[in-house]
Amino acid sequence: MGSNIKRNYIYNVSFQIFSLLTPLITAPYISRVLGPEGTGIYSYIHSIATYFSLFAALGLSSYGLREASRLRDDRRLCSRLFYELTTIRLVTTLLSFLLYLAAVLVVDGDMRLYLATGFIILSVGVDVTWYFQAMENFRALVLRNFFVKFLSILCIFLFVRQEGHLFRYMLIQTGSIFLSNLLLIPQLKKWLVPVSFRRLRFTRHIRETLVYFIPTIATSVYTVLDRTMIGLITRDMAQNGFYEQAHKIVNILLTVITSLNVVVGVRTSYLFGQDKKAEIRKHMRNTFRFMYMIAFPVCFGLLACADNFAPSFFGEEFSAVAPMLKMFAPLLLIIGTSNLLGSLYLTPSGQRARSNRAIIAGAVVNLVLNGALIPFFGAYGAVVASVAAELVITALYLYYAHRFISVWRILRIASRYALFGGLMWIPTHLIGDTLPHGAATVVLQVFVGAVTYLILLIVFRDPAWITCRKQLVQMLRKRH
Repeated sequence: MGSNIKRNYIYNVSFQIFSLLTPLITAPYISRVLGPEGTGIYSYIHSIATYFSLFAALGLSSYGLREASRLRDDRRLCSRLFYELTTIRLVTTLLSFLLYLAAVLVVDGDMRLYLATGFIILSVGVDVTWYFQAMENFRALVLRNFFVKFLSILCIFLFVRQEGHLFRYMLIQTGSIFLSNLLLIPQLKKWLVPVSFRRLRFTRHIRETLVYFIPTIATSVYTVLDRTMIGLITRDMAQNGFYEQAHKIVNILLTVITSLNVVVGVRTSYLFGQDKKAEIRKHMRNTFRFMYMIAFPVCFGLLACADNFAPSFFGEEFSAVAPMLKMFAPLLLIIGTSNLLGSLYLTPSGQRARSNRAIIAGAVVNLVLNGALIPFFGAYGAVVASVAAELVITALYLYYAHRFISVWRILRIASRYALFGGLMWIPTHLIGDTLPHGAATVVLQVFVGAVTYLILLIVFRDPAWITCRKQLVQMLRKRH
């Protein structure tokens, strides 16, 4: 990996972690203050507002990221693209927000909670994150996110003090997203040049954005609809609270695992434009190796620590989260694989239509299984449906990519880290079974697991570890 990719990877990891830092830091506090039911109400209403925000976004971020990455050497064309896509987004955001206001007027429940969540939709209209990613300016994203997340954490601890403060919590959560996007806008002047409004062409983007919008809607079936269906079918908001917390932890772990794909994906789009396929395959192999080196220990670690982690982190009321975390654990490997194939091959090579078919297939599987399992198993049925849907998508992605990169090569890379992860799981699981449940035991489990895995990487001279160690040594030498 080049120096820019390494630097941007660090920025992107930080950016993604900061995006989820607030729920990670505040989750133990909020789960105890709001309880399972309050957390579940937030999750349910948030899922409803998300549908309208998806329509507002219209797949413009993914499409804009790809196009701006290809045009970034031409400042004039890149600026024109930005103004065209931003104008479309402002129009779709306004329409979505008006439809949302009309919809919430007829729903049951506290109207204030629905209105507070509406900031999710408005934040889409001022979201320019995709442009900074295309310019590989991840530093601005990190600084912006750090400031806003720190401010939101402070507000939560200051103003959310009891169960009746759910409205305040929702307003802080959604308002911080809006503020975070708004703060990036003044920095655009560094990257944009004036473009006459008469020269803007909007219709040329509609068809392409729909190609990105369709999988976004399909993806929402198994990332958002599950929460809606849990609330509608079970009428038990605590079930949504358990599912929300389990899903939150898995998403945080996935962020670290998949963060490299955004950075390398931007560069891969550029390489596809240059038709450098050999270099692309090398990037993919190295990224698979690096991703699995992280994903397998995290997956096995979650399986070993879930029983201790859930009640000590969220509180005893959330002990039902532990089995959900174990059931979710395979997603770290499944989504890690599909995300890499999508970011590094299908999207940069212009095969978005094929990936759409896979995502739609996964959405159908998820929808059917949700309807069949949630009435009998509640939130646990939604977990099974989500894992099954992602497995279908990953299998289809592997099939679509097998002519470009060998599937057996990918499995061979994965098998090495699966063995290391399994060996790491043994002492980690034994500690959890032997010692009393609590935060101290979780810390010990994580420490022993990390040391065991690191020793295995060193003893067997793992190539991904050797590369990371060399790069770390080089960075230290440069600093001194």
